[in-house]
Amino acid sequence: MLPCVKRMLAIDYGDVRMGLAVNDALGLTAQGVCSFKRTSLKNDLETIREVMTAHHVEEIVIGMPYTLRGEKGAKAKDVDAFIEVLREHFALPVVPWDERYTTVQAEEILDSSGVNRKKKKSVVDMLAATFILESYMESLRVHKE
Repeated sequence: MLPCVKRMLAIDYGDVRMGLAVNDALGLTAQGVCSFKRTSLKNDLETIREVMTAHHVEEIVIGMPYTLRGEKGAKAKDVDAFIEVLREHFALPVVPWDERYTTVQAEEILDSSGVNRKKKKSVVDMLAATFILESYMESLRVHKE
């Protein structure tokens, strides 16, 4: 029987939209779950809770906006505040993770795939969350070896 690993949720945090992704039960892949327009903190947390419950999430990974120099960017204060809300609300580990280039990478893939602008807007954050989680999972694999 194959081992199950800790289920994780990745969040691509934005002022207008958030993207969510989870890993599979074997810890091999990350899949985008949804992207949603933010309306209120209460609704944001409810959407996150629904995804966490459906996927039995035990850890949250959130994209941290670092600058090219590796310092926290201008939006980092907002993400730090949201991390505290997540920790208090869900009582789970929340790991900030470098999100540099994830949105750019997602946009390039969608552009090269011919996705139209309206559709791109609705999935780019979800794809960025997937890249955040993939990067985090890869770092865990490297440290295991």
